[in-house]
Amino acid sequence: MDLLQRAISSDHRLRALAAVTTDLVREACRRHEVRGAEAVVLGRALTVGCLLCTLTKSDKERVRLEFRGDGPLGKVMIDCRSGGRVRGFIHLPEEPAPQPLPEIIGGRRRVGALVGDGTLMLTRDLGLERAYQGIVALTTGEIDEDVEHYLDTSEQMPSALGAEVVLDAQGGVLRSAGVLLQTFPGGTPAEVGGLRASLFSGTLADLLRQERSADDLVGFALSGRDCDPMEPSPLVFRCHCDPARARAILSTLGADDLDELADEPGETEVRCSYCGARYSLTPAELHALAAELRADRS
Repeated sequence: MDLLQRAISSDHRLRALAAVTTDLVREACRRHEVRGAEAVVLGRALTVGCLLCTLTKSDKERVRLEFRGDGPLGKVMIDCRSGGRVRGFIHLPEEPAPQPLPEIIGGRRRVGALVGDGTLMLTRDLGLERAYQGIVALTTGEIDEDVEHYLDTSEQMPSALGAEVVLDAQGGVLRSAGVLLQTFPGGTPAEVGGLRASLFSGTLADLLRQERSADDLVGFALSGRDCDPMEPSPLVFRCHCDPARARAILSTLGADDLDELADEPGETEVRCSYCGARYSLTPAELHALAAELRADRS
């Protein structure tokens, strides 16, 4: 079972979070039919999203990550909500060419060339009148490193962030997890520097060669310091799309276009980008939807 574990160091100087995301990353990769390099990029982004949607006490928190790089896998969308619900996708061309696995450099697979140069947009919605949104340039193309840079610069939170996906011999997801270590207000980057150096050298990937619990990973993030753990939370890949949302999307076409679409042979399909679910409407349903739109305008 995928879990998120939170803890505070006993000296109240550091906050540590660890997320085991193997099952949800496998589910996302199954739905989107991705393996290998694509699985690494998507899995790291989903894991980072799970770690970020935990920084407040709000039960209405929602975090959206949008990576827009110029590499072949540079457009990634992640949507995570309080309660551990996450969804996401890589925007691939209609007939994607499988990308070769990136090299292992310094102990970890470097995906920067696959993401490329561009921007990271992070939107944090706490259920208030306005959501907070920040945009930074991608510094390396590495998913976790760029989000860490965002936290350091835009949210002024000295952080060490790492997310890893270990693949099996067939390019499927063997294990996936991530850690986040942050100082409390008044802390300095030096207090998270040791973990940052360890993450850059591939230590987290090495740990995931074996099964690890969220508690194990919190201990790793805190370098064995005494801590006060909190109640763990489940994590799951879950989308909130449904037939009603599919109808709402088609409604934006307008009544006349819906009637024209209904006159074409076969059913009309709407596919959710986030989870891959498909919803089909028959010609009769499209005509009925067009009639509803006209009635609403009268």
